[in-house]
Amino acid sequence: MSTLAAQSPQSIFPGEPVCRACGGDGLRTFATSPEIPVNNARVFDDVDDARRVPSGALELALCPACGFIQNVRFDPELVRYDATYEEQQGFSPTFTAFADALAGQVIERFDLRGKRVVEIGCGKGDFLASVCERGGNVGLGLDPTADPERLSEGAAQLVTLRREFFGPHTGAIDADAVICRHTLEHIADVRAFVRDLRSSLAGSPGVRVLCEVPDVGRVLRDGAFWDVYYEHCSYFTPGSLARLFRDCGFAVDDVRLAFEDQYVLLEARIAGDGASGVPRDAEESPESLAALVERYAAGVAAETRGWSERILAARSRGERVAIWGSGSKCVAFLSETGTADVIDAVVDINPHRQGRYLPATGIVVSAPEALADAPPDLVIVMNAAYVGEIGAQLARMGLAPAVEAVG
Repeated sequence: MSTLAAQSPQSIFPGEPVCRACGGDGLRTFATSPEIPVNNARVFDDVDDARRVPSGALELALCPACGFIQNVRFDPELVRYDATYEEQQGFSPTFTAFADALAGQVIERFDLRGKRVVEIGCGKGDFLASVCERGGNVGLGLDPTADPERLSEGAAQLVTLRREFFGPHTGAIDADAVICRHTLEHIADVRAFVRDLRSSLAGSPGVRVLCEVPDVGRVLRDGAFWDVYYEHCSYFTPGSLARLFRDCGFAVDDVRLAFEDQYVLLEARIAGDGASGVPRDAEESPESLAALVERYAAGVAAETRGWSERILAARSRGERVAIWGSGSKCVAFLSETGTADVIDAVVDINPHRQGRYLPATGIVVSAPEALADAPPDLVIVMNAAYVGEIGAQLARMGLAPAVEAVG
């Protein structure tokens, strides 16, 4: 799961910021930060390179017309997607179970057996490989961070990965289904992206589309500052995502929450004559987001203060504190709480992150087994969905720390 479309700040910000989903004005700013790391998901072989990652400004603004939220200060020139971008989540049994179940649903709902599937922003190709292997499909994945060598021998016979961005240059897409998971949140000009997608599919009128993004509604309700970072310049709810797709020429067949209500899943097709524009049950109104936006700053302040105090109190008692999960959430958490200097370890089950350094802080990522040599008293889990999995692994290692999740 990754990003993907070429874009320039000049084309995105020609003047006063407007909504990049519907074109409306009167955006309402509700959260700002003068500088945050610009590449949370990258890892580095050199600690100095990691610490030299630049910062960018954050200014989140709500569109009162459609409910879309964007970082109006985003500069895509600051963000890099290359071999140092390590977002793969398929090493977690919990996440793999979710992804495999979703692949099965897509195969059944889209009737994908012996068909052609394209994934835009395929990351390392895990999900596309699952859809192709389970349904006997052939797939093409587009992503500048793609690594064909990570495909299994069987998947490599069915899937082709190309290290490239999606955009107008991609041209016509000949496919029965297009998948776009955890990509649109990385795109600044989301309207242009979805319109380009619609244009690329003009010759495939029966194509089905699956789009998956994080749900910002949960972030707003929980004050989940660890889920706000620079690469994510666009934030959606079920309603704002569905409205965007309908406005760009798609009929929305379904939109729903998934993965413990952390993600929005949208299924769409090219709109034909008489296509329904009726909102789906999961869609909230733009007005309903205003109250969540009002409470967000206070929620972030409370969460930040609470976690900083929790960590410092543990250290004052001589306890060891570890973070489990070294991805984007971890980098945002450390940046906002200012606790990088007092964390004893950051661990991750992804072997491609282990032994490498986190952006901004330069903290080295260790394998979970390293905790056995210096047992922690508190393990902070970066995603509540993985608490059971992590608790079981700690128990197998003979460790019994307190385990607390940020959300």
